[in-house]
Amino acid sequence: MKIWFNHWFSTAYHLINLIKSENPEKFIFVGSNKNDYAIYKQTCDEWQIEPADISENDYVEYCLNFCKQHEINIFVPRRNLTAIATEISKFENIGVKVLTGNNPELMQILDDKVKTYEYISKIGLGEIVPNFEIVNSVENFERAYKNLKTADNRICYKLVKDEGAVTFRVIDDSLENASGLYKTPNTKVTFDAAVKILSQYNFKIPLLEMIYLSGQEISVDCLKTAQGNIIIPRYKNNVRYSEIRFDSEIMELAEKILSNLNFSVPINIQFKMHNNKPYLLEINPRMSGGLQLSCLGSKINIPDLAINQILGINKIWKYPEYHSCKVANIETPICLEVN
Repeated sequence: MKIWFNHWFSTAYHLINLIKSENPEKFIFVGSNKNDYAIYKQTCDEWQIEPADISENDYVEYCLNFCKQHEINIFVPRRNLTAIATEISKFENIGVKVLTGNNPELMQILDDKVKTYEYISKIGLGEIVPNFEIVNSVENFERAYKNLKTADNRICYKLVKDEGAVTFRVIDDSLENASGLYKTPNTKVTFDAAVKILSQYNFKIPLLEMIYLSGQEISVDCLKTAQGNIIIPRYKNNVRYSEIRFDSEIMELAEKILSNLNFSVPINIQFKMHNNKPYLLEINPRMSGGLQLSCLGSKINIPDLAINQILGINKIWKYPEYHSCKVANIETPICLEVN
């Protein structure tokens, strides 16, 4: 039986190995990526290079043809996930099971940060939506900044359609002071610099401008199963380690969201604390980039459970007896090529 991971994060290396650990020799893993040196190539049985520049519609056709040519049984998509979910019936018609949500309309909502916030408010969880404004021009950006900014908070922004926080920026004018010499610039930008940058942007994809949530980020890895919902809150403490902490407040919030989504596939819900209160950042209807940390800390193998579940096999799982544990954020060192 063949499982295909298309263009994924590098951490797909760990996800594939988690499935292998519970299913030795049961599956053949096919991987593909635009980059021939993607790390998870090392753990795949077969490998293909994906086209770099291709429209969403053409990519869906590419995936359908790929499944036929390589006799794929299970497809675990990340690249163009929403477009693939919209055409899921086409994959089912050729006998391919796709690990994605079965509600295309809801998938499209979750693909947009603003629509996600509106959806969460409609289901009665508006209190976890931070103050925000939708920005369609530089003038609106400046106006929203004045409306949202107070002496007690900073402002941040990102595109309403974003993955991996690539477009996320925090406005920090202290970068222009001498103290800025000791600050890592990364996602920080001054207000004047932001205005200069955005004056060259066409706003085809609007910005989400909001208060900067200053507290700890919590990435919650979830899976709906016949036995009940798996909910594993992973607190991101720093670059060195994360902490799995089964906090009742976060788990209850995640439970309410899951009950409304009703997806039987891995889901990642991201919260961030601000003034001792959790706020929603985003919902990703797929396995997260750090899922392997949650699995290691909880002893619950979500990728294995999800793959078997899509095949009609419901495995038993249980939470650990401990309330929390720390997991080191260590990448797997592998030599890709020796000349």
